[in-house]
Amino acid sequence: MIESQNIRQILAIMVTDIVDYTETMNNNEDKAWEYLKKQRRIIPPTVSKMNGQTFKEMADGTFSKFRSAIDAVQCAVKIQEEAVSEDLPIRISVHLGDVMDDGIDVIGTGVNIASRINSLANTGGIVVSDDVWRQVRGQSKMEGKSIGEQDIKGYHKNVEVYELTYNPDGSITQKVKVTETVTITDEDGKKVQAEAAKKEFIKKIAIFPFDYNGEDKTYDYLKYGFPFGCCVSLLQDPLVEIEFPNDNELDGWIFNYKLTKAGYEKGENVPLPLKKKIAKELHCNYFVSGNINVVENKIQIISKVYETKNGKQINENKIENTNLFQLIDNYSIQIRKDIGISNAHIEQNENLPIADITTESLDAYKNYINGIVTLLYQNDYNTSFKLLQSATKDDPTFVLGNYSLFWCSLISNNEEYQKESDNAMTKAINHIYKLPPRLSYAVKVIYYLIHKGDEDKAQKVVKMWIKQFPESLAPLNRLARLYQRNNRRSEAINTYEKIKQKDPDYINTYYALQECYLAQEDYENALKNAEIYMKHCPTDAASYIAIGDINYKKGDYEEAKDYYEQALMLESNSSDCMRKIANTEYAVGNITEAEEQLKDALTFCKTNQDYYIILDAQRTLFENCGRIKESIVCNEKVSKYLEKFQNPVDTVLTRTFKLRIYVCIDQTDLAITKLQDEISKLVSPWNLLAGIGEIVVGEEAWDKDLVNSGVSKIEDFLKVKTLPWLRNLPNFGIAISNMIEENYDNAIDLFTNLLDHFDSGRSDIKIYLIKCYSGKKDYESAIKIGIDHLIKDPFNPLMILEVAKAYQGNKDIDNANRHLTKLLGIWEDADEEYIYFQEAKKLWKELNIKMEPA
Repeated sequence: MIESQNIRQILAIMVTDIVDYTETMNNNEDKAWEYLKKQRRIIPPTVSKMNGQTFKEMADGTFSKFRSAIDAVQCAVKIQEEAVSEDLPIRISVHLGDVMDDGIDVIGTGVNIASRINSLANTGGIVVSDDVWRQVRGQSKMEGKSIGEQDIKGYHKNVEVYELTYNPDGSITQKVKVTETVTITDEDGKKVQAEAAKKEFIKKIAIFPFDYNGEDKTYDYLKYGFPFGCCVSLLQDPLVEIEFPNDNELDGWIFNYKLTKAGYEKGENVPLPLKKKIAKELHCNYFVSGNINVVENKIQIISKVYETKNGKQINENKIENTNLFQLIDNYSIQIRKDIGISNAHIEQNENLPIADITTESLDAYKNYINGIVTLLYQNDYNTSFKLLQSATKDDPTFVLGNYSLFWCSLISNNEEYQKESDNAMTKAINHIYKLPPRLSYAVKVIYYLIHKGDEDKAQKVVKMWIKQFPESLAPLNRLARLYQRNNRRSEAINTYEKIKQKDPDYINTYYALQECYLAQEDYENALKNAEIYMKHCPTDAASYIAIGDINYKKGDYEEAKDYYEQALMLESNSSDCMRKIANTEYAVGNITEAEEQLKDALTFCKTNQDYYIILDAQRTLFENCGRIKESIVCNEKVSKYLEKFQNPVDTVLTRTFKLRIYVCIDQTDLAITKLQDEISKLVSPWNLLAGIGEIVVGEEAWDKDLVNSGVSKIEDFLKVKTLPWLRNLPNFGIAISNMIEENYDNAIDLFTNLLDHFDSGRSDIKIYLIKCYSGKKDYESAIKIGIDHLIKDPFNPLMILEVAKAYQGNKDIDNANRHLTKLLGIWEDADEEYIYFQEAKKLWKELNIKMEPA
């Protein structure tokens, strides 16, 4: 204990302060009083035990004195350890200086400095002046980092301040290891060691594009480029997971979808409540937003970091620099501090400058950002290619630039551009060492899956990713989506179940599982997961849509409609909810209501995707009703919207698949002419993939040669591009060819197998099966397939037609007539040229016109 003295002396002064005490008092007086009680219970006794004396309590702050700087700091450590366990949010500062002690109070510059630097400490943290640091830095286990020289009001010189190492468990005297060493096996079988983050220390943050409203539009790229660069830099830290609205490079397509759906496609000027909502839906602990200004070539960044759970602002940062890369480097460090990552970890963790992991060329970086933004928001492959090509010519080692150029050139449908594809990916892989591990894994997955067509190695890369980041959900989600895309549903379900075990609160998993179970018609498990999703998100329209979809697939259309209408109440401007309601109306035979609902939905469309979805639904409705000419007109509108957001290759391929409709009005020559025209627009090897169009048109025209030509093209395509999700397409064509040749048993085997590999198009395959069974005069099997399907899809017109024909073959005239009556009601306004309408009328006459006696 320090004796009472009325002399000037050198003492260590410790100041404590309850963080946000005034705000707590205003909002919750009981909690504020509880804080004060804890403070009085913890601080004075601890100070006394550590050879000090608390000489003043001012509101929520305390002042204590020590003869020894080491005693003062060790006391601060013990106080913080106990404060953390008691949930008392305090910060502590210590300064060693000249003071006047009269035995009751202590005054002087030393006290003022200790008080002034207190605000520099984080909640639960300790800061010390350079005078104190010189005394304690030799002590074992005592660590700290300078946070710079600080201007102290009323003092004649700056004081350098140090932040003591503070670990997530509340201790600065014992280091807490936040990562652990794991051994992983790479795609070539080599074993390597890496550091994996422990789950309890991982922080997930959503970073939104920043806002910039300056007149100089050459700086527009910063809105996306600055936060994107921060994301890339942050991915070096295994404790940080990020979400950013970027599709190809950062796998942020869900983030992008949520912004687009809300009407903020580019993520600019998003209201704070919506940012909080999206961050919560993305399961992020924190979210970041910011503004950019440029003054005399100096970039000024003002950013704010928020806690997602309550929307509370944690910190506001203002930084400026003429060098963008230095801004990114400095800010990515600051973000980690803001979200509670210790200085000790930041210093120990690899943290290369952004220029080293991307490019040193500002021009290359600017062209790169403009290139990916042009692709993402304008779907302009020509401009994007030129920007990305310029970026990679400026810096051939720019991995992300080459990776993005690979994607752009691959699906640009431009022969000149496509020549760059292989070269770009090769350069990306040659310099893959520059990227942080998670980004390098993402690039390697595409390298093996798309570039090399090696599905096994792609999966090995994802499994390495999982091993190095065992607590991260991103690689598990990637693996599950790989399985889903390849129709390996059981493996996808098992992977999603692992995600559930790791994080039961990660709600998106339940939605994904619902989709997987629904695809294999396991309605019970689909509903279980959808209900859990709804329990977590009772105000999310997607919750109701998910249950509506299950009921729709089950054939319970009234129940489905009820859920879709509830979803529409939550999102009253949702064109997609209206589309789903229209589908239920059609499914129960309310064709006029369905058509009116889709007309209304068009008035609520906001994006090109919205217009495409609704117009395509209209196209389908017209086709189902036999109004083929209207369907063709609608399809032309569909194509115009499709090309505004879909890549050029898929846009042409989609058009080829829908040309079969011309055959339906006896315009087969026109269908084939248009098909060849579309194929001629595709560059190699995508022109081979257009063989799907030949199979579809050939089936409708009953043209075996055209079907076989399509099969041959697809087989040749798969020799060049081994895309695993397309491996069953040749079998589809072979099955069609066997059906046309009346090799029904072979066709039935192939079609039955294909049912397990196609989520969409199952009803078409069942129609082919009915045709095959009817062809071999096994009418009972044909009828069973049709009736089982019509229970859940009662107004499928072509299915009804084939069932009616099977009943006719089975000499069951009453049931044949019953189905035909229903069918002709659907086709009440059908085009006379519609070949199936003609077939139905012919069948009706055969069944109902009695032959006159001779």
